[in-house]
This record gives sequence, structure tokens and C-alpha cells, in this order.
Amino acid sequence: MANVFLVDLEQATTDQISKTLAVEHHRIIQGKTQDFGTRDLRQADIIFADGNPAEYLRLLRWVRNERPSLPFVVVTRIPDTTAWLDALEAGATDFCSQPLEARQIHWLMESVLRGPGSVGAG
Repeated sequence: MANVFLVDLEQATTDQISKTLAVEHHRIIQGKTQDFGTRDLRQADIIFADGNPAEYLRLLRWVRNERPSLPFVVVTRIPDTTAWLDALEAGATDFCSQPLEARQIHWLMESVLRGPGSVGAG
């Protein structure tokens, strides 16, 4: 079981990820960027984030500074190559477009649970 933090995701995406991971008994924690703190960071096994690119990039940089190997997946509707590259250059583990499929969510979790560096960008 992993602690999965969903930060600034649209409600439909939060519901989809939560439903998909519920069968695997992962703990889902929802919140906003401004609610995310050091205590949360120590508990997180993976972060899925969206929202304003400036906000998730700021959070990503903070996470990379505090816990460099913590998997951080950006899930967004922005179909922009620049946003994708900015997130990966800032240290995102992966960048996924919404809507996600259950298979993608399972793949990301399996990769994360196998260990650091096992999730591929794309």
C-alpha cells in the first residue's frame, strides 16, 4: 500500500485515480498546493499534480529539493510540448494527459513501487 497524494487535480481525475487505486488499497490524500507541507512530503510515496503550471512547477522544485527521488507525475489537460518539457526539466517523473486510463494509473503505480527511477518519461 502506498500513500498517493493528489494535488490540485480536477475532481473527475481525482475520482478516477481514487477509484482505480482503491482496489489495491492505496491511501489517497487530496489537497491543494498551499496545503502541502514537510510532514506530508515525508509520508508521500507518489504525487500526482495539476493546476496552474507555475504552481505545480513551484511545488515540484520544492519536492525535488527536499526529496529528490519522490515520484512526481504531472497530470494535465494542457496539450503543450513546452509544458511537458518544462515539467520534465524541473524534475517530473512523468507527464500524462487527461483523461487517464486505468491501465496508465496501474502502470505508474507499479513502476513507482518497483523503486526509484523506474517510471519512464512520456
